[in-house]
Amino acid sequence: MAGTSGPDMLELWQWIMHPGEQFESAGHPADTCELLFVNQGTLTLTVDGRCFIIREGCSAVARTDMPHAYVNDTNEVLEFTMTVNEKSR
Repeated sequence: MAGTSGPDMLELWQWIMHPGEQFESAGHPADTCELLFVNQGTLTLTVDGRCFIIREGCSAVARTDMPHAYVNDTNEVLEFTMTVNEKSR
């Protein structure tokens, strides 16, 4: 949706995931943080092997400088909004 560049990068994302869809990341640079809000459906967020269920209307904060994944394990469409903040060192 929008983003900045430079030493303290900030991005705003709108994700739509269909039933059974998933996206995996090996991890971002050190100290990267994501804020997530589920607009519709249920998000399964896996961070460093630990699973977290984020339901519609709920939010989460996650450090994503390690392996992580976004998964739609349901039979409904998932929509969530996310910011990514990669901090400079």
